[in-house]
Amino acid sequence: MKFISFASAIALALTVAATTEAALSPGCNTYLNTLAAPGHPLAKCRVYTALGFPAITGAHDHDTAKLEKILTTYCATPACTADQYAGVYKDLQTNCGADMIPENQETLGTVLYMWYLSPAQREAVCYQDTTKNTHCVITSMNEMIERGQLPDANINEDDLYGYLQYVTPLANPTNITTTAFCTSCNQQVANIFANYYNKNPAPFSLQFTQNLTSSYLNTVLSDQYRGQCGVTTLGSPTATGNNNPGAFQPTNVTEAAGVRPPGLDNGGTVMGQSVGLASLVGALTLGASIFALLG
Repeated sequence: MKFISFASAIALALTVAATTEAALSPGCNTYLNTLAAPGHPLAKCRVYTALGFPAITGAHDHDTAKLEKILTTYCATPACTADQYAGVYKDLQTNCGADMIPENQETLGTVLYMWYLSPAQREAVCYQDTTKNTHCVITSMNEMIERGQLPDANINEDDLYGYLQYVTPLANPTNITTTAFCTSCNQQVANIFANYYNKNPAPFSLQFTQNLTSSYLNTVLSDQYRGQCGVTTLGSPTATGNNNPGAFQPTNVTEAAGVRPPGLDNGGTVMGQSVGLASLVGALTLGASIFALLG
């Protein structure tokens, strides 16, 4: 049972002292269980859940061809709308606002993360690597598998779920070369998240102890790629279309850019100052009792 994300890794690295989990209020618990039900009309809006994780993979599963087929089917379906996500965010605040306390950081806080990040996750997993006729996340996963790099250097994450979460976005160059880190696909996926953080501020604190914000996540992620890859491009927020001239263009690689799927705004973002991130990246392991809520 696991949850890996660039955002939660930062929050964990910043935590000064562990807190004791508090029980969720009945109203919040009921809402979360209803929202997580497979038959709920918004179930497809939670990306990893909609893809079938964790049931579709198992220990040491490297069958990325299987995941490629799943992604092809998933990405052909309509994306959830901004209004649908806004409705969920509003309902989370209404039903669970009183539960957004430090003691619930690793339970309710994780649910908020996954819902907030879902639009960027969908765009990232559906982004095409046109040089290899596959999805960029599949390219990045295959490259990790080929060089023997485990997600977060953790054997317990050695399955499709662990790899997919780790590369959306890849934000830890530890034990790999700059060339391996600064590929076109890794940079394009990172830019999707940086654009999203910049243009879609989180409607609530992403972690209750640190009051973590989307602006901070944007800064740290962008700084990582500037420091490691020399990213300096500023995109136009009004550019649209495939091979979007306003999207981030890699500077240290020769691979062609992918094709952005429809859905989210295609505007660019400023990539900021260099800040080391390797020490911040980690994994968050959750108990089985809350896994059904987190997806």
